[in-house]
Amino acid sequence: MTRKKVIDRDRVLDAAEAVILEFGGRNFTLDAVAERAGISKGGLVYTFATKDVLILAALERELDRFQEAVRRRLGSGPAGPIQLALAHIEEALAEDDASTQMAAFLVTALVHAPDMLGPVRHFYRTLLDPFRSEHGEVAEVRHALLAVEGIFLLSGLGFAEVSPGEIKAVLLHARNSVLAALD
Repeated sequence: MTRKKVIDRDRVLDAAEAVILEFGGRNFTLDAVAERAGISKGGLVYTFATKDVLILAALERELDRFQEAVRRRLGSGPAGPIQLALAHIEEALAEDDASTQMAAFLVTALVHAPDMLGPVRHFYRTLLDPFRSEHGEVAEVRHALLAVEGIFLLSGLGFAEVSPGEIKAVLLHARNSVLAALD
């Protein structure tokens, strides 16, 4: 009796990310991912039953990567919501265009399947809910975060032509708003 070949889940996710980065999502197919991963399409579908399940797994991995990078920025000291917002913006400033475009594709690729967007909703709830206020410094921090995420989606999805300098200016303005709230 032969033993079933085990497919490395991370290798498949690496291949999915490579396809997205190379083609910007427009040629993101299971065939392309399987070919990049060096496995059969059947093996891919055995590991990730549908394209949506594969996208969700890649999205969860990307959210985890970003959140871990934010945690590293915070260090081991105590951090409140404003420090978390600042670390989030600092990490956004450090991201490259390719990562931003990939993350934007992953977020929007599941819009047609709202039941699969739980991880994204949780991410934004955790980030934004501490700043639910209509006035004051708390509202300023929320507005800064909304600007950061808005520029992320607009530029990452190609909805608006935004120069790298303009993106950086928005992120720096957001960072300054959060820093002012810390004073």
